[in-house]
Amino acid sequence: MIILSLILFTYIGMGLLGVHPIATIGVLLEILQPFFEVFNPIGIGVMLIVGALATASSGTYGIVVTMTSVNTQQNPYAITLTNLPFTLIFGFIGIVVSYFLI
Repeated sequence: MIILSLILFTYIGMGLLGVHPIATIGVLLEILQPFFEVFNPIGIGVMLIVGALATASSGTYGIVVTMTSVNTQQNPYAITLTNLPFTLIFGFIGIVVSYFLI
């Protein structure tokens, strides 16, 4: 559970810094390589996908937040804070599903 949570929070943190989820996957795949022999890779793969999708709504420099901020004339950080609960709930569901697959 800790490893799956760290994957999610890595995505969220890197997304808030402006790093694209594909670049984050590249970094995480190198770090998680030893775990593929211990855990089921399908569970970790599901978490990698869910983590990347979860940050679509809360990445400050992402297209969803940028278009919403332009159209509503709001601060992108305020939109990120509004969307962050959805990201955490979606990520938690991904953690539960991944845990059962592992």
